[in-house]
Amino acid sequence: MKRAFAKVSAVVVALLLATTASLASEQGHFQKTLQVSGGANLEVLTRSGDVVVHSGPAGSIAITGRIHVGDRWFSGGRKADVQEIENNPPIQQSGNHVRIDYVNRTNISIDYEITAPPDTKIQTKSGSGDQTIEGMQAGVEIETGSGDVRLRDLAGEIRIHTGSGNVQAQGAAGPLEARAGSGDISVEERSKGDVRLETGSGNIEARGVEGGLRASTGSGNVRVDGTPANNWSVKTGSGDAELRLPQEAAFNVDVSTSSGSVVVNHPVTTTVQGRVE
Repeated sequence: MKRAFAKVSAVVVALLLATTASLASEQGHFQKTLQVSGGANLEVLTRSGDVVVHSGPAGSIAITGRIHVGDRWFSGGRKADVQEIENNPPIQQSGNHVRIDYVNRTNISIDYEITAPPDTKIQTKSGSGDQTIEGMQAGVEIETGSGDVRLRDLAGEIRIHTGSGNVQAQGAAGPLEARAGSGDISVEERSKGDVRLETGSGNIEARGVEGGLRASTGSGNVRVDGTPANNWSVKTGSGDAELRLPQEAAFNVDVSTSSGSVVVNHPVTTTVQGRVE
């Protein structure tokens, strides 16, 4: 009897796992290519779903949407809703402005993969979901309530705001501002643009900074290296601060930590609060 019960339990668990996988699987998709000329603007709005943007050839923006249904098991089939989205994707175009709009369907999310000309300006807003943007040269503005942000090889003004999630930016050329309610921030700069990094709870790492810098975290460590071309301010409420600067650095560096140590590898003009090592 016990063996039979164990077999039944195993079958039930397997069915539940299969059902969960089914619920998270793709239910539909659509593709659309739009013609643009010159510098375009791309706006992506999504309540839930990942957004990936890559640089592509000039003259067109190609969009692929993958539709996911979150409650098919509990509320019956959503085939009609999925087909409606497939037949009428939430995409609008006015000249060189392309807008991907919110989908007003309960428990339906869409993941987007987009290629756009490098000179396209990008603006995204997401309630929840990860965002990855690579190779864009005309500036990026990202806002997400919950999700990680990954950027690579971008130019122009970069602005990022996430309520909860990590931020990673590699090869940023231009002024950069990143704010997170909670999450780590890691930035690699390749220009003299000013950098401003803020997180309520998380670590901050900034490499190759050659402009001004403001880095602050309520709880976490801060590590920075670069050549200041303007004043630097580094603050942590609870955590260590480490600065690696060249000997010829001549600008003021203001470093403070309420609870933690401060490490500066070369003597420079500094204002320090905390234990210096």
